[in-house]
This record gives sequence, C-alpha cells and structure tokens, in this order.
Amino acid sequence: MHIDGKALKEGIRDGFPIFLGYFTTALAFGLLTRTSGFTFVEGVLTSMITFAGSGQFLMMNLYNAGSLLLSVVVSVFFINSRYIFMASSLSQRLSDPGSIPGRILCGFGTVDEVFTVASFKGHLLSYSYMAGLIFTSYVGWVSGTAIGFLGGTFLPEVVQKAAVITVYAMFASLLGSETRRGAKALLVASVSALLNSLLILAAGLSTGLSFLISMIAATIFGALIYTDEEAGIE
Repeated sequence: MHIDGKALKEGIRDGFPIFLGYFTTALAFGLLTRTSGFTFVEGVLTSMITFAGSGQFLMMNLYNAGSLLLSVVVSVFFINSRYIFMASSLSQRLSDPGSIPGRILCGFGTVDEVFTVASFKGHLLSYSYMAGLIFTSYVGWVSGTAIGFLGGTFLPEVVQKAAVITVYAMFASLLGSETRRGAKALLVASVSALLNSLLILAAGLSTGLSFLISMIAATIFGALIYTDEEAGIE
C-alpha cells in the first residue's frame, strides 16, 4: 500500500480538531477507569483496543454496576453497531477498495467524527488520507485516557468519584443532538428508560440485563416508527 505524504498530511490536519475533542473527553474516561479500580495498563488498553467513545463510557457504567460480562459485550456491540454501516459507506469512496490492510484500518478507525470529516471530502479517499485522519484521532483518545488516569493521582478522592457523572453527561449530549432532529428520538429514549426502570424496580432484574433488554426493545420500537429517510437509509 503506497503512502502518499501529501494526503497523509492532509489527513493529520483534518484530524487535529478531532484530536482536541477526543483528548479532552478521554481525560474524563481515563479518570473514570481509575476510580473503577483499573490499573494504568488496563485503562489505556481499553482505549487502545476498543476506541469507541460513548461505548466505552457505557462499558464502564455497566462494569461499575456489576453487570455480567455477556451483558457488557452485547450492550457495547449494539451501541457501536452503527460503525459497521459507517465503515461500509466509506468503503464505497475508497480509491483502492481491494486493499485488505486498508479496509481493516478503516473498519477499526471509522468512528462518528472520522466518518463525518471523511464524508465531507469531495473526492475519493486514499488510504494515506484515512491513515492520517484515523491515527491523529486515535492518538488523541488514547493519550487523553493515559493522562486522565495519571492526573487522578493529583485530584482529591471526592473529585475522582465525581467522574462517574461524565457517563450521564455524555449520553445526555447525544440524546440532545438527536432530539433536535425530531421528537421520535425522545420517544424512543423514553420507552427505553421506562422499560429499564420497570425491569429493575418491578421485576428485580440486574442493571446490566435490564439495560440490555430495554435497549433491544427500544431499537425494535425505533425501527418501527422511523422511516428509511429519517434513519438515513437511502
């Protein structure tokens, strides 16, 4: 796979704003892994291997709630399944769609912000460009996690424990951006929240299992009420 220096630099330049956003968000995630009892290596490896943003906050929330490993894995898979469709969409615009290493790179590194930036490019996407864009974003997330974990050693315990609030802020911001596009997102979220509360309070199910059931139910409900156009399906 040929490396185009010009395209690589363009990707790094376009990825720098993502780097800044990811770095600051990952600081909170790194602190959250520390307060959850992870070691430094475990916390950093979580970001290196997963690279999933909101999915990682969800994972830590379920972990802290004592959920079963299967519940954590399935829940994170569902919330990150959108990346499969994003990567598939971008693969149609790659200059060399037959490159296996390049496709693996894009499959791993296509997250929301990377997808958005790449989608706005008015030309075919080279692997050199995508490598620069993904690598810059990836470094921001992983380095932010590491520094956030280490920074926790200098913060009071009460501040460290307050880091768990970041997971609620993360999902509140995601819900807020969706509701601006239409009231159906709020309706789906309300159904999920109501069902989750009933399963925990009335049925006595664990947090992880109730979340998994309510998420799948809300996904099915959303598929029924959203049109293809509203869901972004052409």
